[in-house]
Amino acid sequence: MSVRRGVFWGLGAAAALLLLGALVGSRLEEVLRAGEAVSWGWFWAALAGALASHAMVGLALSEVLTILGHPLGGPTVLGIALVSTTANYLVSAGGVTGFALKSHLLHKRRVPIATTVTASAVTSAILYAVLAVILGQGLFTLLLRLRGARLAIMESAFGLIILLAGAAFLLVAFFNRSVRGRLAHRLFRFTNRAAFKLSQKEIPSEDFAAFEVQLTQGLAHIRAGKGRLTTTVLYTCLDWGLAMTSLWFCFRAVGVRLPVGHLSAAFTTGQAATLIPVLPGGLGAAEGSIAALMGGLGVDAGSALVAALLFRLCYYVAPALLSVLVLWGLKVSEPEVLQEAAELDLERRRF
Repeated sequence: MSVRRGVFWGLGAAAALLLLGALVGSRLEEVLRAGEAVSWGWFWAALAGALASHAMVGLALSEVLTILGHPLGGPTVLGIALVSTTANYLVSAGGVTGFALKSHLLHKRRVPIATTVTASAVTSAILYAVLAVILGQGLFTLLLRLRGARLAIMESAFGLIILLAGAAFLLVAFFNRSVRGRLAHRLFRFTNRAAFKLSQKEIPSEDFAAFEVQLTQGLAHIRAGKGRLTTTVLYTCLDWGLAMTSLWFCFRAVGVRLPVGHLSAAFTTGQAATLIPVLPGGLGAAEGSIAALMGGLGVDAGSALVAALLFRLCYYVAPALLSVLVLWGLKVSEPEVLQEAAELDLERRRF
């Protein structure tokens, strides 16, 4: 990462923390009152739901990799999915950071970059499409219930447009031969460059012709494995469903029982805020949007803010901390590392 880019993301993180601090400070008494009444049983349920949601991302990726002929162990794929997802939330760069990390970890396990590209495109398209449905439902709820909440409606509409456009682009780019041909070379150069940023000495450059052949073969496998692709869609639906359930548990922890429509609107607003590229995971903006939205729906704004903060801990902070340990485990379990350890152990036994 260049110094300029590091400064940019550092300023973004600082701005997010300042925004969150100002938000909490403006409602400090309400936040303290709601915080004292938190039911920690519901909080642990929310944490379990959030971790289960992240696990569904790994299961969806595992299904696609199996279709593409590169089945890996369940724990390995779950770990790779977790660290790449949390990397995307920590460094909001349109998914580039998480993709580079995922590409690196899979490549170390002898999965070609073309397979990683195909798997990422398919899972992302499904992810965006399902989330777009949820955002559409939430936007509809906002239009019916919140005549004056223009900011929340605009955020949700913007998020819906971005997700639909992203899903459509991925589908056209990978399943239309002429478009794919024009983008393949640029895509190859980008993915190799992104992977080399993480490990310049360890990841060899791949021949473009081989990359294009692997990409075409991967798409053929996807078309042939539509049955397993249905399972991927199911896992993705469970992913977002469990995430929404976790948010509902967070509101129950502060004594608020949200109807489905309110929950959908709150989740929509929070997820739309995460699309802001400068703020890591939409920190500050998501909490403020949810608190303002719930206040307009008649829910105590202080309680809503505490619920949003609990969701931040469950869905973003806890998985990010866990991913540090998981990343270490993935690095020490790489085939090359294990082989070197075995050779070293063999040499010691000889002497």
